[in-house]
Amino acid sequence: MSIAPIMPWPLLAVLAVLLIGGCITLAILIRRRRIAWILRAVAAALLIGACLRPGVPTEVTTEVPVAAADVFLLVDTTASAVAEDWDGDKPRLEGVRADVDALLEQLPGARVSVITFDSRASVRVPLTTDHAAVRSAFEVMRPERTTSSTGSSVTAARGELASRLDKSEENHPDNQRFVFYFGDGEQTSDQQPESLADIGDRIDGGGVFGYGTSAGGRMLETAGFDWSIDGSTTDPEPPEYIQDPETGKDALSVIDEDQLKAIAKDLGVDYTHRTAGTELKAAVTMPELEEQHNDEHVADGRSDYFWIPLLGVIALLTVDAGRSLGQFRSLNRLYALLRRSR
Repeated sequence: MSIAPIMPWPLLAVLAVLLIGGCITLAILIRRRRIAWILRAVAAALLIGACLRPGVPTEVTTEVPVAAADVFLLVDTTASAVAEDWDGDKPRLEGVRADVDALLEQLPGARVSVITFDSRASVRVPLTTDHAAVRSAFEVMRPERTTSSTGSSVTAARGELASRLDKSEENHPDNQRFVFYFGDGEQTSDQQPESLADIGDRIDGGGVFGYGTSAGGRMLETAGFDWSIDGSTTDPEPPEYIQDPETGKDALSVIDEDQLKAIAKDLGVDYTHRTAGTELKAAVTMPELEEQHNDEHVADGRSDYFWIPLLGVIALLTVDAGRSLGQFRSLNRLYALLRRSR
């Protein structure tokens, strides 16, 4: 048995003293109503007991549908992720968010991991069937700080992805594995992109999604998690657009579809240029997941019994109301007799 009070202890203690103490005091002072006030004191004590919320810890077992598939989402979070050429002048990252949301709907029960890359790769979400957690990660996702950027490779996530595939193959050898790449193909590192052909040999499918336009989009300076994706901030000085050091004008990020097609070829998957006017499921053939099974998930739960003292409160108040009604009727009869005797 345990308790989980519905209000802070000090407040509950004050309430108990006022209710129970008040009823007992009135029971002592008003002798002819002593029984009624004693019943009310007991009802007050039971009410305080209900407020303590007594209960018994339990284990809650639920079955979670799990597909035999591990899905890895590789997401470009360089400064160009906020280039403003998605659906007009919106940041590309908004398009990525929308597509990931649509993709997750097509992958029920699959384990999903999120790996972002800029000047380095980071695992934002390890493999999980909690798709709500994946969506939350994208809601708070921001590009790297502009001042921290030292150039990036479009295949910067290769090493981290290979490591995660190793663990996936070790833990779930029979699972399918899929890789989905979200980026614009801009290579700003001095080094050549690494081949992903060996990764392609280890997966069962996926896709490469390209974001951006040939005309290019301007990019607001970013400060990691301090700025929102649309540039709004509590700082009195709003962010400025990244400047091209050669021209002194706003720098433009231009999609490199040849690079993206090369990545898709290495992975053995299709490349799709994404635009706001086309839904993901209409543009891409989703993989067919192997038969699902149910995993048992055991979580701590609690069986509450606050309703038991509440039943006592209701019973006592009903008795008290009945007594009061009887007394009221007696007074009415007495009043009627007095009127007749006049």
